[in-house]
Amino acid sequence: MSADNTEEFENLQAKFGRFRILIVGRANAGKTTILRGICNATENPEIYDGDGNKRGIHNVENELIFRSNEKFVFHDSQGFEAGSEDEFLQMKRFIADRAKTAFLKKRIHAIWYCIPMDKLDRAIQCSEERFFDECDPGNVPVVVLFTKFDALRAVALGKLAPADRRLPLQDRLSKAEPLIEELFNRADVWGRLSRRKHAPKCCVKIAGMHKSNEGCSKLLEATTVVLDEKALQMLLISAQEVNVALCVRYAVRER
Repeated sequence: MSADNTEEFENLQAKFGRFRILIVGRANAGKTTILRGICNATENPEIYDGDGNKRGIHNVENELIFRSNEKFVFHDSQGFEAGSEDEFLQMKRFIADRAKTAFLKKRIHAIWYCIPMDKLDRAIQCSEERFFDECDPGNVPVVVLFTKFDALRAVALGKLAPADRRLPLQDRLSKAEPLIEELFNRADVWGRLSRRKHAPKCCVKIAGMHKSNEGCSKLLEATTVVLDEKALQMLLISAQEVNVALCVRYAVRER
């Protein structure tokens, strides 16, 4: 980061604090993998309560921070997706409070909702429907992450015509590509979410995140686009370190 960018980030941080994200999703949705990718981390995050004391267990109020990039603060909704009423109400109160709090350094700036695609027929469950009907994020954008999107490739390969199944692997993958989108669209996963009372702003399809940071780059770009304040866009761009093209693109716009 250049000296100018460092100064700009410090000014933004003085006003807004670190870029703060609530990540939501059931177990094994890939949440930890995503957060590690965003922060270029291999370790687990350290967990703190609101007073800066270290904690060993998750709670939506606690802050998750990776030492590899301390410019982000994450909150994990862990619990409500399994059907726990107490955890859902706690998470709902957390969003209502942190989306509108006058204390800017405690305000959440984005919500990432992870939905795995390895079981397409069960992608949208009661927890998703309830979240998008009952949780009002105010001006905080919600981005849906369709994780494990590459799981649809195996399904698509199985639906190829018998003659196509005898083709070389690369040719089979090319034939399967349009079927993947067809499967996704036919399941109406995005449509069902878009029709809820508090619909998400956009979605990102993430496949093979453990192999590259491509998914992280797409997620950061999508989040930047839906932020409604220029200052928050710059705070996110300055905080992230995995999408150089995003930094360059917004730097050019500022000239």
